[in-house]
Amino acid sequence: MERFLDYFVPEKYDLDLGVDKFLKQIGGTVTIYGEAKAETVKIHAVGLEVEQVIVDDKEATYEVQDGVLTLKNVPRGVCTIIIGYHGSLNENMQGAYLSTYQHKNDTEIIVATQFESHYAREAFPCIDEPAAKAIFNLRLTVPDTGDLVLANTELIDTHIYHKVPDGKYTVFYSDNPTKSPRKSATKYLKYTFAPTPRMSTYLLAWVIGKFHGKTVKNAHGTEITTYCAMNQPLDSVDFANDIAAKSLEFYDDNFGVPYPLKKCTQVALPDFEAGAMENWGLVTYRETMLLAGGTATLGTKKGIALTVAHELSHQWFGDLVTMQWWDDLWLNESFASVMEYYAVDYIHPEYKIFEGFFTGDCLAALRRDCLTGVQSVHQDVKSPEEIATLFDPAIVYSKGARLMLMTIRLMGWDDFCRGIREYFDKYQYHNTVGDDLWDALAPHAKFDVKSMMHSFIDAPGYPVVSSAGTDFTSIAQKRFLLDSALEPSHWTLPEIREDMSGHYILNLSDKEFEERLSRFDKLGLEEKLRLLIDKDLTTKTSLASSATLLPLIAKFSDENSAAVWNIILTIVAGLKIFFDHGSKDEKLYKKFIKNLVRPKLAEIGLVTRDGDDENILRLRSILLGLDFYASTFTDDKADVANLKVLADLYDRDFAKIDSEIRSDVIDANFYLKQNLFDDYLASYKAIADPEIKFDLLFAMTLAHDEAVCDKVLSLLEQPEIVKPQDQFSLFIYLYRNPCLKPKAFTWLTGHWDYVKSLAGDKSLDHYPRYTAASVRTEAEYHAWLDFFEPLSSDPALARAIEVGKHEISARLALITDDGADVRSTLQNLDF
Repeated sequence: MERFLDYFVPEKYDLDLGVDKFLKQIGGTVTIYGEAKAETVKIHAVGLEVEQVIVDDKEATYEVQDGVLTLKNVPRGVCTIIIGYHGSLNENMQGAYLSTYQHKNDTEIIVATQFESHYAREAFPCIDEPAAKAIFNLRLTVPDTGDLVLANTELIDTHIYHKVPDGKYTVFYSDNPTKSPRKSATKYLKYTFAPTPRMSTYLLAWVIGKFHGKTVKNAHGTEITTYCAMNQPLDSVDFANDIAAKSLEFYDDNFGVPYPLKKCTQVALPDFEAGAMENWGLVTYRETMLLAGGTATLGTKKGIALTVAHELSHQWFGDLVTMQWWDDLWLNESFASVMEYYAVDYIHPEYKIFEGFFTGDCLAALRRDCLTGVQSVHQDVKSPEEIATLFDPAIVYSKGARLMLMTIRLMGWDDFCRGIREYFDKYQYHNTVGDDLWDALAPHAKFDVKSMMHSFIDAPGYPVVSSAGTDFTSIAQKRFLLDSALEPSHWTLPEIREDMSGHYILNLSDKEFEERLSRFDKLGLEEKLRLLIDKDLTTKTSLASSATLLPLIAKFSDENSAAVWNIILTIVAGLKIFFDHGSKDEKLYKKFIKNLVRPKLAEIGLVTRDGDDENILRLRSILLGLDFYASTFTDDKADVANLKVLADLYDRDFAKIDSEIRSDVIDANFYLKQNLFDDYLASYKAIADPEIKFDLLFAMTLAHDEAVCDKVLSLLEQPEIVKPQDQFSLFIYLYRNPCLKPKAFTWLTGHWDYVKSLAGDKSLDHYPRYTAASVRTEAEYHAWLDFFEPLSSDPALARAIEVGKHEISARLALITDDGADVRSTLQNLDF
């Protein structure tokens, strides 16, 4: 792919911008100081109207085509480029965009930015590449309507204009100064911010709107302020402030380089495509990822803690030191995805947060990385459209994080941090590639870090390791694949462990497996999890039969560990593919699940009890989820007894519901009373709490009455009710509902252009990826292929479609090969 940095190297930007949220316009003057490496200079400018270009005080000739501003006959060497332009604020949650929320019967408008991965070019002309680091001097002029204006650095000056600001490129008109005199306000404010550190364009950020917030100072003197919209309670920011303060202390102590900015600001945005974004000094979040009100569940707090710790680790790994190009995106995300667990474990050891890493990230990585065609952690990028597809959470985040954990455990935390400190010290404010990190770690490791990591990062997949001796003193490796024969291959494995750190699975013999199972109680937790995870995965291939999982999970009705039950939940979900919805076999399977979970559920109770620890709260949530599945769509009225108990706890004043089981109560009530759709929808519209809004929306996707199904489906086309940021989640939950699956897919095929319009330039690869995960029949596969295969010419969709084909083929083959044996085994079990 062409790199514009080859033509011009920026050193500093002066951005004098006007932003008008009422007229939906942005524009002004961009002054770029740098060095021209060629007589032709190319600058990214997507969707922008360039009005004038001046190079070293002289008018320049230029053209703008396909989002590229090209300058000809530029003198080589140090020069100054001044660009006057204007553009539009969009509603696609990328570039500079508009967001709204309701407060006191008014609609409040926010302007926010999302420049990762390559969307800064949609807000102002720039060299929009991660290696094009520069200093940014930002000045924003906005209508004076009482808005808070935030940026990466601290505010250093405010200037009042009592008329439209002078300047040829002002945006405070309906079109531009030569066409219309209509103004949006009578007074304007110019905000001048301190220069940023040397950083990439994708980290620049600003937020304009009405917010309130709180400020704390951590033990190291850093000021942390967290803001939320005015319709959110102010105390909902307290938890995030505390996590941020302590995370920065943890990273200061371990990374060697103190947090390099004077302030750290966090903002919860009502409309936000991703979970969060690590803009240096101004971190933006989806509301559900930052705000914890007084009724927030422990699970929500844990999720917020991980998200905050993740984004703040980026202030070093990603912001201070940045990958050279997007093919090394994992350098940012893999590191942050493991460091978040170390930070939260330090702040809240009682959370047992690594248990979630093992049953979540590690398992997700294993399940996706065994598919033919899946991307590698380090992945070449050949076009801008492919950049967004790199953000595969199971690979770049989860697999990369597990590889980092493997490295940390082999090295030891202290030695690992010694290497990291040298890495930050050497490369701060610069760009790196993966080998720079391995070279920094190598002197502190007793194994070949570079060889091991290249063997896992440069190619997809992982080994299934078989013992050729005793306790893996001699091993044989093959690539573990679901949809083809295991391939002889080789990874560098300095050590084989039976804990959860290594990205491989162990193919135990039947004798070895039974031996470990016989002393299960004496195994460490990670050994227990690996034993079950590896067994589950091997049953997806010819190495073992799926039917062996039924008598295996039957042994765990007395298990007390929530983490172990989480893997049981995964196994139960995986076995569902062998039972058609509503069939006698499925009803028998549900009876089996009910008998498995209800003794333990009766023991710990349906509702929260005084003294319940983190493990019990998590265990109850898992068991209630399994019991809900076992209780629905059966003929036995006794099956819904627990659902009735939960439904009776429902209250329209959601604060009165036990928060730890609130989602279960809301689900049970809606499932049993489908006529409550209008009531639930009214509550969804009225409530601001992001956690409860999600609970209500998910509950409505449990529709099984045909008329209610149609009503819920119609929400996909009502962005004024369900924000575009939530549209995909709504769709995928509907698609997973067996009563709605065909209708949901038909809706998608008929509304693809509408879905694309909501997404803007962002990748839609999550649609083929997540729908493929739920295809269970040949008919569904053919419908999936008929729709997605013609779209495979789109480079942003091609890989997800190809991987989806392999995933579905493997699942259908497994159903054919193991289905009869699974159903026969179930019928012969004594339960």
